[in-house]
Amino acid sequence: MPAVEARSGAAFAGNRRSLMPALGTWTFIVTFSGQGLRNVVGWWAFGVIAAISGVVLFVVFMREGHRVPLRALPPVASAYTILCMASVIWSHYPRETILAGLLMAATTAAGILLACGLSLRELTDALSRALETTLVLSLLLELYVALVLRHPLIPVYMDDWGDVPPSYIWVEGKILQGGPIQGVVGNRNPLAFIALLTLLCVAVRWRDHRLRFISLMLWTALSVATLALTDSATVIVAAAVCGAVMIVLWLLRHVPVDQRPTVIVAASTAGVALVAFAVGRHSQVAALLGRSPDMTGRWEIWQKVLDLWEQHTFLGWGWIMYWVPWIPMFSTLVIRPDGTPTLSAHNAYIEALFQTGVVGASLVVVLAVLLVFRSFRLAVRYLDSDASVLLPALLITAMVVQSMTESRLLSEGNWVTVCALGTWLGLHRMVEREHDDPWALEETVSQPR
Repeated sequence: MPAVEARSGAAFAGNRRSLMPALGTWTFIVTFSGQGLRNVVGWWAFGVIAAISGVVLFVVFMREGHRVPLRALPPVASAYTILCMASVIWSHYPRETILAGLLMAATTAAGILLACGLSLRELTDALSRALETTLVLSLLLELYVALVLRHPLIPVYMDDWGDVPPSYIWVEGKILQGGPIQGVVGNRNPLAFIALLTLLCVAVRWRDHRLRFISLMLWTALSVATLALTDSATVIVAAAVCGAVMIVLWLLRHVPVDQRPTVIVAASTAGVALVAFAVGRHSQVAALLGRSPDMTGRWEIWQKVLDLWEQHTFLGWGWIMYWVPWIPMFSTLVIRPDGTPTLSAHNAYIEALFQTGVVGASLVVVLAVLLVFRSFRLAVRYLDSDASVLLPALLITAMVVQSMTESRLLSEGNWVTVCALGTWLGLHRMVEREHDDPWALEETVSQPR
């Protein structure tokens, strides 16, 4: 069965195994599970680990002979990264913007290097291994706290704090009580999202005949158990949407090619109608999910953030990624019930609007639309020949749904994934334009191992 493979440089010469797949796994662990590392070693040590990891990734990428074709760079994601870094010029917190801009550049570069150094299947495997590792460590940590420690676990660097607020607790140890659990990432919502992404990777790898049935059952069971124990409304909705997308794509394989455009239009129309209905009946939908009509306080956050945005509409207040509590504006903007400040807008587009203005928010919207369009076009085009092409569409669907109530699309693991998928789609599109045979990509841009 042919495969859509996108690797930009020559494979490592000789018989030595490439280190890029292992570094890909480590990169996804650091970016998706960074909070767990920070809770153990602290922020400064984590910064050193992340910096060394980035340097090693770049050095190995170059030594193995890979390259980054300029035409394959994700233009919108790159433009947004440049805007974030340039915002130090008008930022109201320039020191924090310098650091946040460097972090944005590093995660963007990591995604691009992974896409140019790994094939789509290798990228899928690296992401899957990282997510699976996080799931296992999370469940083991929860069991340790519940059975051995028997009291809430706080981050190591907070040991000398006199009083740790409830929202800063790392793991509460409620796994035997049915949750909610936070895992190594210290938050049930990102842990639930990691479980969903694991489920998507596992499903595609199995459909691509690269995963044994017993492994499929194991990782499916762990992912579903984690989803149940985290009880994240956002991820439940994302899982439902991804499930619907998978069903439509699966059924589409049994539809004659000439009739597929009609089916796609009908499915898209139905999807838009359902979204409009859900927005119009958000109170009822929230109640069905067991949440408050204000979406657990998000309406208040959005209103206050939009009030701030109106003061600097065009370019925003300056990029800062996560809000830092030592800046007075953020320390009092939205206070949680335990007295701690909220550290994000809980919506990627409102976050972009606030930090980078209309210019930045427009880029993020265009980025999301382009990724959805290109990933689904790829999936539909090669639906009958290669199951691996389903993953970009499913991952992007999940991230776009999550972006409505979380800001994580713009940072860490989500942003690395966005940049990696955007670059890989660019690589594939570049070769499609240059060759009649789209399967010639690997032969054109890399030598086979």
